[in-house]
Parts: sequence; structure tokens; C-alpha cells
Amino acid sequence: MIVTIAGQQLLSIAEISSAPSMGVFYVEAEMAVLDEFQDFCVLECSGCKQKKRTKDRKNFDCPKCNRKIALVPRCSFQIDLIDNTATTTSSISVELGEKILSMTAEDIFDITCTKRQSLSLTHVHEMLSNKVFAIQLRKSSWASSNTTHATLSILSYTEKQHAPQTTTDRTSKKIKPLEISEVEVMATTTAAGSSNAPPKIEPPTPNKKV
Repeated sequence: MIVTIAGQQLLSIAEISSAPSMGVFYVEAEMAVLDEFQDFCVLECSGCKQKKRTKDRKNFDCPKCNRKIALVPRCSFQIDLIDNTATTTSSISVELGEKILSMTAEDIFDITCTKRQSLSLTHVHEMLSNKVFAIQLRKSSWASSNTTHATLSILSYTEKQHAPQTTTDRTSKKIKPLEISEVEVMATTTAAGSSNAPPKIEPPTPNKKV
């Protein structure tokens, strides 16, 4: 079992997707925005924060707040989480979503709703590429038409740092080849065994006279 700094068990995406229980979980995964044509923001009541199915920001009568109130944009979109066990989709919103997109909810609404243009996500793909994140997820459920649906939402994420380069790697140098005389000395010492006694030096053999 792997435990995070927060003391919580680290699960794989496959384990979270198949887990029947709801709650807060921790995973380590890559993130990617695979659906580039989704809505990246929603309009919500500035009072009760309830989402509204409209792209018109004019004031409306909110039955929950019981008064006429303005709608404000909120960043919200789907992001894909990938590890070596599975891929799943989670929602990300507010400041966390704005951080990934590098723009505010007002900017997103102006591009996608006012100007009716698609967001350029090139910088997002580059920023997320080949990075692993420690992610805190909440798994919750909601029911519709006698069917229960499970959803995941990101509560926090931090990029995992690569392991620092070791001292050996940083100080490694090119090895200089040994001279022939050094090789002869090493061979003589090795042949003498592991004794601490100095190696015996044989006198040179005299040349024979012809």
C-alpha cells in the first residue's frame, strides 16, 4: 500500500473507477484535455451558485434566492486522467480549471459564448505533456430515471517533481585509459593475492649470447 504525504492511501484509477464507495481519494496520473469542443464555462446564479442552462447573462428571477439576480460565468470542464491501469474523466472547475487554461472565467465566456469561438488549447497540451500529478479526487453520485451515476471531481493537484540527479551522475567524468606500465603493475599485484606483503619483483632475465 502506498500512502501520500496527507496520510491517505494512494489508489490507481482502475481501483477508484470500480470502487462502490464514495469519498475522497488520491491518485498519481497524467492529465489531458481530450475533448476540445466542450463548454469550458457555465453560468450560475451569483447568489445561490446554482448552475443555469443558458448562455444569456441577463438578470433572471431565481426561485431559490427569491429575487431577480445576475448570472456570472464559472470555469468548469472535463479533464481526462491517465495512469498505467486505466483512463477516466473528471470535472475540474473554478480556480483549478482557470489555472490549467491560463485564463479567467470571464475570458472563457467572452471567447466561447460572446464571440462564439473555440478555445485554443495548444498551450494547455504543451503544459500537461509528459507530466505526472498528485491529484485529490472526490467521488460522488447522483440519480436520474432510477439510475445512479458516479462522478469524479478534482479537489486539488500538484505536479510531481522528477527525481533529482544523483551525485554520481553529476560528478561522473570520462575515464582516462591506463598506460601499459600501469596495466603491468596491476596484473602483478593481482597475481600476488590478497596478502598485504609487497609484490615480489623478479630480476630481469639476462639475454642469451648467440
